[in-house]
Amino acid sequence: MKKRKQKKQNARYAVHRPDEEFSAGPLNMARFGRNVVSETNWLPGEFEKFQDRLVEGYAEVVRDIDRDIESAAVLVSKLDPLSMLHRAWWERSAATLGMESEVEVGQEHAHAARMIDYVQSLVAAIPRGAADAEKPSDADWTRLQGLVESIFQKLNARYFICATAERRRNKAEVDDAFEEFHFRAQLYWCNVTGQQYQNHQVLALRELLAPQTGSIQQIYGLTSVQLCDELEKIWHSLTKGIGDAYEAMDNFRKVSLEALEADVRAGLVTAKDPAEMLRESIARHGFEEEQGRAIGLFLLYDLFDLQKVTNLPPAFLEDFSWAPGQDGEFLADGPLKGWPLRVWPIFKRPFIKLDSKYYCFDLSGLFDYFYRQLEKRVFAESQGHKQAWINARKEVTETLPFDYLRRLLPGAVCHTEIYYWLGEGGAAAQRYETDGILVFDDHLFIVEVKSGSFTYTSPATDVDAHLQSIKSLVIAPAKQGNRFLRYLRTAEEVPLLDQEGKEAGRLRLRDYRQVTICAVTLDPFTEIAAQVQHLPAIGASVVGESVWSLSLDDLRVYADIFANPLEFLHFVQMRRDALTSDHVQLDDELDHLGMYLQHNHYPKHALELVGGRAAHLQFVGYRQDIDRFFTARLSEPTLPSPLRQKMPVGMAEILDLLRTSEKKGRSAIAAYLLDVSGDWRDRMFITLKQELARASTVRPRPFSTFGEVRLTAFVSAPNWGRSPVDEMRDHARAIMVMHDEPERVLLELTYGEVGQLIDVEWQFLRSADISVFELPALKARGEALREARLHKAVAAGGRIGRNDQCPCGSGKKFKKCCGPEMRA
Repeated sequence: MKKRKQKKQNARYAVHRPDEEFSAGPLNMARFGRNVVSETNWLPGEFEKFQDRLVEGYAEVVRDIDRDIESAAVLVSKLDPLSMLHRAWWERSAATLGMESEVEVGQEHAHAARMIDYVQSLVAAIPRGAADAEKPSDADWTRLQGLVESIFQKLNARYFICATAERRRNKAEVDDAFEEFHFRAQLYWCNVTGQQYQNHQVLALRELLAPQTGSIQQIYGLTSVQLCDELEKIWHSLTKGIGDAYEAMDNFRKVSLEALEADVRAGLVTAKDPAEMLRESIARHGFEEEQGRAIGLFLLYDLFDLQKVTNLPPAFLEDFSWAPGQDGEFLADGPLKGWPLRVWPIFKRPFIKLDSKYYCFDLSGLFDYFYRQLEKRVFAESQGHKQAWINARKEVTETLPFDYLRRLLPGAVCHTEIYYWLGEGGAAAQRYETDGILVFDDHLFIVEVKSGSFTYTSPATDVDAHLQSIKSLVIAPAKQGNRFLRYLRTAEEVPLLDQEGKEAGRLRLRDYRQVTICAVTLDPFTEIAAQVQHLPAIGASVVGESVWSLSLDDLRVYADIFANPLEFLHFVQMRRDALTSDHVQLDDELDHLGMYLQHNHYPKHALELVGGRAAHLQFVGYRQDIDRFFTARLSEPTLPSPLRQKMPVGMAEILDLLRTSEKKGRSAIAAYLLDVSGDWRDRMFITLKQELARASTVRPRPFSTFGEVRLTAFVSAPNWGRSPVDEMRDHARAIMVMHDEPERVLLELTYGEVGQLIDVEWQFLRSADISVFELPALKARGEALREARLHKAVAAGGRIGRNDQCPCGSGKKFKKCCGPEMRA
């Protein structure tokens, strides 16, 4: 089988020739399918010259952006804000209609979104120029679109790189890793919105606000359930309101035309003008209310008018709305005046107040920041409210991660609020706490939860606060998790204590094949958290095991996707491998899942693409199927997840049977099977299917795989009975000895009368466990098996070629295995 593997590798290199190549000066880029590899090769002195040109362009790009923002602000001050935001919402909705994945989002769609959130921020910061502001003409609208687009294009394409060059010139030393972090943090700040799938936006708030009813009710007279119900009405209006508007207009059209037709037949129509005839019929039949609703939804502002959409109290609407010009910070004099690199007004309040009415146009602006906005409002009420909120927040955020992990791993054993004593480096033992552990089969999760907020300050003006947030929300729990792991290593078995110091359980580290330290955060700063393995380069490091940092939102997604806990555990293994990869640099946690579903061992896939070069990899579009699934769930909330690695039916049957099994170690054999990728999977299960088909006439033969995957499988069918366990084990061990393998897996698959899989048994065999007394017999059995295979091959096909795959099954060429030169 190794020969097959070699052929596959040769083919692999052919496949990995780029589909497209591009060179421009020192930049070389190659596209491999959806992946892009880029590298730079500067000639001596050229990089320095390029940096000089960027420094020269810095003042110009700052001046250009300032001019565009000033022009946009002047234009916004003259135009009717309600008309602008209404038009922006409908144009963005039309542009994104039918879009199922973020990979389909182009620059034009991103700019359409900025015409809502950034323009609304300008409205909040600019006093109305005139009470009777004009509706934007097509020329006005085109000019405003051009200005906003220009601001973001110049910022993303020119400013960041010029600003880095400027800092290089003004600093004696520049840390390239820190500059990379600074650049990414600013890029995300300006451009990334929509931190959750729409399916989870209201659900997440319901879970987090459930214990906060006391504070919310005292301030606004609403329970947390009532508040979330009202927010869900806004969610419905902004996600499904177009459908409501079309339906209302279509229903009104039908009933009004039917009424007009009936009036014509009855001879009740007196007007001659068709429009007047219709107006008379509408009035005669009392359809004015249906008419008003249809026009209000379809043509006017009722989809966005919060006093028509919801029953939110005026005090609440006032606290979370900006009137034009009310925000005094965004356009305050100083550096970056009005720049997207400042704190946008919509980050602080999601609604806009216009002519004593309250409106919401941006779903992301509402749900991305609402929890923290409400929290700040509660904190400002009183110290008592603040402390009650913090206590309730701590309790719910330390419970929810374990709730979702138990959904992913049904039947898992969970211990929370664990205390222990540990002394290190000669110091006296101290009492420590870990938020919890979760045990499923032979996998141990050490979970640390952080409910603190990620900094609300801009990375352009306070990058140190962003780094400190990472240290608090990722590095601190990573250190805590590693400290608990060191505690587990202090003895064969260690006690777990409760808050009162009483023993609540005991734990033995050697019982677990895999240990994963998780740092779960409430705030979904997934773009930075997904790259946590690269943070040591900027001084945010932790000694010990790599830590999987993810948000509560990520766990919600995984809980909706994974139906089999054993497949989730295998993903976790691959995710941990990615933590130590220098080539897997992804912009989102869910990109890891997308790559896993597509490539299985995706860190190895990335390494193969780079091929040893010091190149940068960009992975594009791996979230597409995930996005499509959640888009489909907007229409069908109970739609089961179809997301699963491509695998043969037989493999899926084994995994599904293991899922319902209580056999210890089932995750290990599931992981071993899932480690098999691509053609290996197909070949293994085609052979299994063939042997099962043979069972109707002859006893199925055992079959074995070689190379990286060393597995011997026996098929047990009802009409032949089960082979003796010792016989199966010795057969597999003889093969292991024959090929000098360190280990081999023995797999037994038992099928019922109608061909259904009814049982799975397995053993992990090691050559080190074979005694010197057993070895001679196993060697003899292996040699007999080798001779039988060679004889059969010669009888069937004649002479064996020197470069043919050896019939013994080793995977080597015949000349390097059982050929005459090797046996002389």
